[in-house]
Amino acid sequence: MGVDNARELAVREALKYLIDFEVIGVGTGSTIDRLINFMASSKDLLRGKYFVASSTATALKLRDTGFKVFDISSTDCVDVYVDSADRVDRNLNLIKGGGAALTMEKILAYYSRFNLFIVDYGKLVDSFGGEDFIPVDVLPQSLSLLTNQLRRLGYKFSVRHCGKGKYGPVVSDVGGIIVDINLRVGEDLLEFDRRIKCLPGVIETGLFVGLSDLVLVGYADRVDLLRGRRFLRMY
Repeated sequence: MGVDNARELAVREALKYLIDFEVIGVGTGSTIDRLINFMASSKDLLRGKYFVASSTATALKLRDTGFKVFDISSTDCVDVYVDSADRVDRNLNLIKGGGAALTMEKILAYYSRFNLFIVDYGKLVDSFGGEDFIPVDVLPQSLSLLTNQLRRLGYKFSVRHCGKGKYGPVVSDVGGIIVDINLRVGEDLLEFDRRIKCLPGVIETGLFVGLSDLVLVGYADRVDLLRGRRFLRMY
């Protein structure tokens, strides 16, 4: 119940920032579904806004609740991007990709003027460590060669498989296979990101470094604001 209340408070706080922008990029996941439901009950505040979705699931959810959704390929500007995260550290770095939409999520976050992330207190850690796995979007044709290379580099990993409803590996929104790679203890985040992305066949990683302007951390009785440098310039 505490986590549920924490997410609800954070979602409500997020809306206060979204109303300042016209073109809104929207992430993927259960917390974002909650946000869209809350937005639907506050449509007067969002009149005239346009939305760009990071996944088919989010696009359908937005359309079902009556919002205007533009295809990302026809969008040349995103004013604000709002999403959740699987983990966030005290330096506002994020691990994303639990919903297998990480490539489009990172594209929207990178090109957005302002990035807002919503998490509950259970997602906040001091730093990422050896227990963390980074989702990576991989071209299916390169999967065997790439995983062999990961073994040579000494990384532990697993190819993510579907649960009910589909047999086989999890396929991302851009057609990649999701491989979860273990972050080694003490490994520099930027160096990990560069090393993995240099491997031919890798589409994108779920490590978001330096892309957070504001993280709203929900608790049962409050919302804490973790502010990035761009937030401090804008507000």
